[in-house]
Amino acid sequence: MEKIKIRFDPTDNTLTVWFDDPKMMAYLSPIEEDAPGDLHFIKNEAGQVIGLECQFYHLEPGSLPVEMETAPIMLEQAK
Repeated sequence: MEKIKIRFDPTDNTLTVWFDDPKMMAYLSPIEEDAPGDLHFIKNEAGQVIGLECQFYHLEPGSLPVEMETAPIMLEQAK
């Protein structure tokens, strides 16, 4: 996938963030196995995380504030 995709579904109040192709989704997995929650990993058949889903997420209509920050890559210098 070339871009991270962010989708908000106002009908279900669900915010989904995709790191890979949504067609690769196999299942949802709670982030904490023992605790019921509204935040899930989206995984592919190999069990790799390809996204996140936050259920019962509320946004005002027409608003989805997004801030993107990338950390600089730290390369170890050869001695």
